[in-house]
Amino acid sequence: MEQMLKESGYTYKTHNATTWSIDFERKTIGKFKVILSTGTDILVTFAILAKKANINKSPRMVDILLAANHEYDYVKVGLDKDGDLFVRIDDWIPTLNARRLKDTINQVANASDEVYGKVADSIRR
Repeated sequence: MEQMLKESGYTYKTHNATTWSIDFERKTIGKFKVILSTGTDILVTFAILAKKANINKSPRMVDILLAANHEYDYVKVGLDKDGDLFVRIDDWIPTLNARRLKDTINQVANASDEVYGKVADSIRR
C-alpha cells in the first residue's frame, strides 16, 4: 500500500501500519480527509461527511442518500454504525495498482463533495 500511495502522487499522512489519510478541499464540502484503511485483502477508502450529532436526519435526506447509492457505480453512501454520514469504496487489494488506487481516491473525494452538496441543508457545521 505504501508504495502504491507514493506512486499515486498524493501527499498523505501515515497513521499506523494499516491507515493513511489525504487532505482534500472541495468547493461544496470544504476541507475534509479521505482515509484509507486495510484489513485482510481489503482496502476501505472513505470520507466521513458529517458526524451523527450534526445530522438532521429526515425522510428527504434518506431518500437522497438512497438515490445516490443507485447513481454511483462503485461508491457506497450511507450512515455507519455510529450514525455518521460516509462515502466509501471497498477494493480487493490483490487487484489494486497505483492507477486504480488514485482513481478510487478521486472517486471518493469527488462523490463526497457531490453528496454533501445534495444533503447540506440537513447538516449543521
